Amino acid sequence: MSEPQADDESAVSTGPRCCHLRSKGMYVFNDDQADEDPYTESGSTAYWCLKTMTSFGPDDDPATGPDCRNPSRSCYEPT
Repeated sequence: MSEPQADDESAVSTGPRCCHLRSKGMYVFNDDQADEDPYTESGSTAYWCLKTMTSFGPDDDPATGPDCRNPSRSCYEPT
């Protein structure tokens, strides 16, 4: 079995997320959900970048949970 490569999505999507990534889940938790991760992936999760305030980062790539865990992105800053 080969080792994951640095550009392999599975290798980068498990690292720390960029500190500029935001999700609507961060703002709608109630007391019963306090221990849950607001960045949990689902088909309806809406993400945006605080640097651009859009669904794309300053590098014009999508601002998503897996994409914003990639340290090779020029705009990436870990949490």
